[in-house]
Amino acid sequence: MIKLETTTAYTVPETAKILGKNCDTVRRYIKEGKLRAQKVGHAFYITDKSLTIFVTGEKPELRWPDDTRSD
Repeated sequence: MIKLETTTAYTVPETAKILGKNCDTVRRYIKEGKLRAQKVGHAFYITDKSLTIFVTGEKPELRWPDDTRSD
């Protein structure tokens, strides 16, 4: 687990334990795009926000980071 200022990121084994699934299943979810993860070196990390979205089935809000786009 990695703690950042505003979020926590979990490894595949940690995520598998949280979800009660096998590591291969979590990797498949990532490969299929069902679970969003960030690859760092050879390891995938899943943020607490991505995990919440996956578990609740929420659609992530798509917006510009600071909403300063020009129309």
